[in-house]
Amino acid sequence: MWMVPWFVLSSLFALKKVPNYWTGKIASDERVIFFPTAASKTNTSHWQVPIHGWIFEPEIESRKRKAFIKVLGKVFKVKDKEEKKLLNQRVMPFTVDNKSMKYVNIKIGNTVHRMPRSLKDGHFFGNITLHENQLLNITSKDGIVNFQAVDKDRIFQGVFHLVPPKGISIISDIDDTVKITNYLDKKEFYKNIFIREFKAVPGMVQYFLECKTQYENCCFHYVSASPYQLFEALDNFFRQTGFPSATFHLKKIRIKDKTLLQLLADPRDYKMRQIEPLLKTFPNRTFILIGDSGEMDPEVYTEIFQKYPEQIEKILIRNVNNATASRMNGVHSEKWQYFCDGTDL
Repeated sequence: MWMVPWFVLSSLFALKKVPNYWTGKIASDERVIFFPTAASKTNTSHWQVPIHGWIFEPEIESRKRKAFIKVLGKVFKVKDKEEKKLLNQRVMPFTVDNKSMKYVNIKIGNTVHRMPRSLKDGHFFGNITLHENQLLNITSKDGIVNFQAVDKDRIFQGVFHLVPPKGISIISDIDDTVKITNYLDKKEFYKNIFIREFKAVPGMVQYFLECKTQYENCCFHYVSASPYQLFEALDNFFRQTGFPSATFHLKKIRIKDKTLLQLLADPRDYKMRQIEPLLKTFPNRTFILIGDSGEMDPEVYTEIFQKYPEQIEKILIRNVNNATASRMNGVHSEKWQYFCDGTDL
């Protein structure tokens, strides 16, 4: 078996050029993003905390990226500086160099935990069990816990939500449900995604805040077919507009392989696979499902209701295409409602 001489290895270590699968350390030109997750109680004193992150190199000066942006600029007929700036920001996460076989150590309170190594798409997933005493002084009044990747010179922040066993959870779609996207008009859809500031559906911020006040232990979860590459833009949008903090359950794609086709996959199957684990993880919570009629939300939520009728408080569908009541066949009439914007709720 071919072996690397020890003196070659020592030289590589000295030069800090050891391949990823030997060191796994995050390089100075690489970033880590953590996605908000939902922690659950495993017994009266312990929490199961899922950690989900993404490691990549931005490659800001990439020629391929610049060429791609130039092509999109012509397609979208980008003219002013603001549109060009947004296009650069929105496209960047799709053109990064994902880093596999990397790992991070994260610090939660006074304890440090090593995460599993990242996959080909740069994503990594870990699970940590914590005693409630470890969370006493680091949990916000909304049940949110901040943590960070342990790195010499930089701080990569993340959060997870402590979701109580009982309470109300709002599971909401994003596009054309809480954010205006115009999915049914593909030209407008792509412009709204890549070259325009995101805009909230009128009244939805107020409705979400009312739910937070009205319901005990109210938590929010965004389940969307949007890819994780849009997470930072979406997260900034939700913060700036005043939506309550939420967990994110988006699509995991990689431009370089067949997972890109997931953007075109059946949203019904995808959403079922995202929503059912939430209901199973929190069997004693009740859920309000919010979506729109532009794709398959009525059908997905109807199937969810039929499988978990005791857990579904109600279903709210933003009607964007004159959908009829027939799309909600199988759901009791008092359990669902069409609406135009948040002021109807």
